[in-house]
Amino acid sequence: MSAYWVQNLLKLQDLDMEIRNLKLRLTMIPKEAEKLQQEIAKIEGKVKIAKEKKAAHDRELKQTEAEIAELNDKIGKLQTQSALVKKNTEYQAMLGSIAMLKNSISDLESKQLELMDTLAADDQAIRQAISDVKPETAGLREELKELAELFSDVKKRGRELLTQRPDLRSMVDSEILPRYEQILQKNTTPPLVPVEIDKCGNCHLRLTPQTLNSARAGAITFCDNCMHIIYMPDEQD
Repeated sequence: MSAYWVQNLLKLQDLDMEIRNLKLRLTMIPKEAEKLQQEIAKIEGKVKIAKEKKAAHDRELKQTEAEIAELNDKIGKLQTQSALVKKNTEYQAMLGSIAMLKNSISDLESKQLELMDTLAADDQAIRQAISDVKPETAGLREELKELAELFSDVKKRGRELLTQRPDLRSMVDSEILPRYEQILQKNTTPPLVPVEIDKCGNCHLRLTPQTLNSARAGAITFCDNCMHIIYMPDEQD
């Protein structure tokens, strides 16, 4: 059976590793939530894009209508002027200008009709985008809700573990505790690791015979290479 100091330190380490994992989870959950929110925003953005597209077509239609009105105004002025012209050549030139303006108006009116059809299609696209938002985001919003609940549960569990830590810490041999906490703060791996046949369970390098004998004897022992705390598992005693 492992030495008493090992058993107590393993209990503290198990708690600390769980606390560490919970802290990591707490840092990851907001990132996962942000990713979901971005996906929701992307889906909702389809409505905005559809509305912006319609607005652009609407501006184009208004511009086309303004151009038609301007050309009609020019035609009206030319028609008024033509009644006062006495020379046939000037009169014919004005009629030619009026005909060209009317052709331009005809082209613009065709464009006007196309834009009106496009705006009707835009309205349909907007309605479809709005209709798609709820079903497409429902699952994502549910995931967001679950993440929020998980975040709360993880924080609660972390607080529970932190309240248990002082009692477990008080049970650890005072000789090894400072070294344990130093390694815990500086490394991502557990401070206390088992011997693996004749190698350190952390750095996996071979241990000296003297170190192995110390571990077998149940003494507080450190790896010759990485200085992690090592112990001999029961099956290797």
